Amino acid sequence: MNREKRIANVLLVVFSAVSLLLLALPLTSAVQSFKAGVSYVLNPVPFHGSRAVERFAGMPTSVLRLITADVENASLRDELRNVALLKAELEGFKRENERLRAQMSLKPPAGRILLWARIMEREPLNWHRFILVDAGEKDGVEVNAPVLGAQGDVLAAVGRVTEVGPRWSKVLLLTDELSSLAAYIPSRQWEGLVEGQGSPRLRMNYLPSEAQFSIGDPVHTSATSATFPVDILIGTISKVYQRDPFLTFQAVEVAPSVQPGMLKEVLILVRQRTS
Repeated sequence: MNREKRIANVLLVVFSAVSLLLLALPLTSAVQSFKAGVSYVLNPVPFHGSRAVERFAGMPTSVLRLITADVENASLRDELRNVALLKAELEGFKRENERLRAQMSLKPPAGRILLWARIMEREPLNWHRFILVDAGEKDGVEVNAPVLGAQGDVLAAVGRVTEVGPRWSKVLLLTDELSSLAAYIPSRQWEGLVEGQGSPRLRMNYLPSEAQFSIGDPVHTSATSATFPVDILIGTISKVYQRDPFLTFQAVEVAPSVQPGMLKEVLILVRQRTS
């Protein structure tokens, strides 16, 4: 046991002396390359860069090619990650640009300002009923505040606020069966009532029986609306229902210009605060 211990101590001293000698002596390019190769195998991260391969100049050509290929692959992976980040940033700028264009296309009524809010939650069983947004009483949101949505360059009515919390609001969508909104057809000047159907389409009732319509005619909010400013786009006529001889009015189907299910943000018209 003592003999083995002495041998171990001697070997430790010898290896320590050799290590100190190697550290003290100047290293040749071959030794430097070998040292760099061992370091690369143990921890390749510090060797990834534009001049990393120069540290392996003294190594055999086959080994140098393998290390060069690995360094280049690592650089390409870093570039791909950067491209993904740039793409995500570009999409964010694109959405911001769409929001700004939509905001510029609408001049709010006197005493009102535009407030963007993110959608936090939807009705899980029926996306045509309501949404919850992250703006509330502390942001100036009030019950019955009109809510708009933007898709590309299109800005259209999507609902109104029915409940308000400190930092959240519940928005009743136009597509909900309990929703109704005074509207008119600008090209014809006919006025009616747009009602939700619990589906992606709306129904415009109480139009004069003698009125004439065309598919694609736009439908806007009316000046008689108690909630929305006049001339906010709602949608376009997608179908003219067959007239009922027992009714004194007729109805059309309206396709919303902005589908609430595709929105991630909405625009709320709130009262301008006075200082």
